[in-house]
Amino acid sequence: MKKIAILFIGALFLFTSCEETQSPIYDGSQTLAYFNGTSSTLEVEINDTNTIDISVGVSTISSSARTVNISVDLDNTTATSGMYTFPTTVTIPANEFFATLTVTGIDDGLTTAGETLSLQIDSVDGGVGSSRVHTIRLVEICPVAATFATGMYTLDFVSGGIGAAGFAPALGTGVTVELVAGTASTERVFNVKCYPSFGFANPPVDFSFSLVCGTTVSNGLIAPQVSGVGCGGSIAFGPSGAGTYDTADDTNMTLIFAEDTAEICGSVATTTYTLTKI
Repeated sequence: MKKIAILFIGALFLFTSCEETQSPIYDGSQTLAYFNGTSSTLEVEINDTNTIDISVGVSTISSSARTVNISVDLDNTTATSGMYTFPTTVTIPANEFFATLTVTGIDDGLTTAGETLSLQIDSVDGGVGSSRVHTIRLVEICPVAATFATGMYTLDFVSGGIGAAGFAPALGTGVTVELVAGTASTERVFNVKCYPSFGFANPPVDFSFSLVCGTTVSNGLIAPQVSGVGCGGSIAFGPSGAGTYDTADDTNMTLIFAEDTAEICGSVATTTYTLTKI
């Protein structure tokens, strides 16, 4: 019986020791290093490079500088090593909570579909690193002038949609909208009322799409993310295929997006619209 007890205790100690070496545990009293944000997008112009700054923070202040060690989370990264570069250490200055990690994106095989780079914090002097990663979407873009595809347009329904789309197009039809530049250099946004033919009192929402080297990529509705109209819920829109535009002429564009991505009113539908400059 004594031998069995000793073996059990030994096995428990071995199991506990292995668990402790796999991942440090943050108990609240230590310094925790973390990314101040979970995701970002790095646009890289064709045959060029670009950079993005990511904030790295610590939970406690110190009279001496501290080093944070950073590496690639290979299990959640699709980008190849030639598509990016970054320093593997960041120094938090004395008496500071934050420092900046600069990541460089390189158009070395990048496409307009994009790749992901997932970064993780391995350690920090006198503390532990957060398990939360920061994911960067690296995407190839073509230069777009700030005034390109901006101004007044007529938005016309072409095809698709859910239910009886012919009399209830998602964004109406023959609607005048104003395209403005979004947060990213390639993003365009317009404000529109969803399902106006139903006559509901829901307010207009912002619809976003990106100009990507001759194709338009719908980002769906932003702020809020849903239409305010639905079959017992609220219909959401999202990406679905790619529309088109002429990189030298912004007179006509085609938008294609997924309608009812949460399948509240049935299956997801593919909807097509045109934008014609006025």
